[in-house]
Amino acid sequence: MMKGDPETIRAERERAAQQPACLIVVRGTPQGHRYFLTQDETVLGRDPTADIVVQDANVSRKHAVLIKQGDQMVLVDKNSSNGTKVNGKACEPGKPVQLSKEDLIGMGTTHFKFLPAGEIETLYYGNLGDAANIDSMTSIYNKGFLLQAIEVEFKRHKALHSDFSVVFFDLDHFKKINDTYGHDAGDFVLKEITRLISTSALRPKDVFGRYGGEEFVILMGNANSEQAREQAETIRKLVEEHLFIYEQKRIPVTVSMGVAQLDSQTESAQTLLRTADKALYAAKSGGRNRVNVASR
Repeated sequence: MMKGDPETIRAERERAAQQPACLIVVRGTPQGHRYFLTQDETVLGRDPTADIVVQDANVSRKHAVLIKQGDQMVLVDKNSSNGTKVNGKACEPGKPVQLSKEDLIGMGTTHFKFLPAGEIETLYYGNLGDAANIDSMTSIYNKGFLLQAIEVEFKRHKALHSDFSVVFFDLDHFKKINDTYGHDAGDFVLKEITRLISTSALRPKDVFGRYGGEEFVILMGNANSEQAREQAETIRKLVEEHLFIYEQKRIPVTVSMGVAQLDSQTESAQTLLRTADKALYAAKSGGRNRVNVASR
């Protein structure tokens, strides 16, 4: 994360200028990992001999290849079984697709973000996969990383005047789950809900992390409050309808959710986070198992 003084910014830019193009795993395993593209051709696939091994059953053994063409990078699908997408558009097998900054490459359930050589964002993304940023129980981002990420995203969207929303949610009556079914069952619920949301209810660029205990946060770039509310409602229904079965017993699980959008009156990232938290509190006070959008 860049600091504001000119000397630090200059040093960061000099470091960034030395960075080669890279792919970052934004959805999949290992999440947050950064792969530098230093070869003329880089093969991606499930095969252990691939240059980038993609741990995804829906990915072919030799799925796609990245090829350097001067200062450019192109992606070619190698006639994969389930296809390759760039920014949601299917690639024609064998036909090169030129990549641009922040293009999203999808193969199976795995998504990569592409960053060209020399981009300063590469420094920010450099430590996303570090164990220090991952919650050990749920394997999603932890509070420390969330606080770093929201600062970066807040400044970026504020400068670009683009939409940015935060969803803050927690599990309803989680103490009762622990008291009734035991703490092992509570741990199971936390792991299962994060797996469910990570695989079924997030956009590729969303940042999902555990804030603490049974509290979670989703950072949604390029999403206004209505788009964030719709996604939060999808998650709420998904959780309510999911069968949480532990030791042959079904555990009823619901979530309450608060949504807040960045606007001209938002002073800081922490202000935005607190606004989403207050919206969450209003959802819980209003009866739980609901989504509440902060009033503007």
